[in-house]
Amino acid sequence: MRVKQDFYSLAEAKAKFSKVVDDAFSKDIIVTKNGKPAVVVMSYEKYAKILDFIDKVWDLYLLDLGDPSLFKELRLEEIFEIEENENSESH
Repeated sequence: MRVKQDFYSLAEAKAKFSKVVDDAFSKDIIVTKNGKPAVVVMSYEKYAKILDFIDKVWDLYLLDLGDPSLFKELRLEEIFEIEENENSESH
């Protein structure tokens, strides 16, 4: 299932940020930097649902394997390329 998307350049997104935020409630907003997709703006509700889904899939994945200790080196932070300092920063 594809969700409706709009694209904004970084400069356009900065100039129209209120509109970008308003639009994010009904569609995903892709902000480009140097012509390439860089970030996505979406509603917090959708973001929370995606994270909840990922948690559930992760749990099912580990249950299906039977022995999660086999994957002790695999961390969600690495999959999503989250750096330790990003986790502690306040926004």
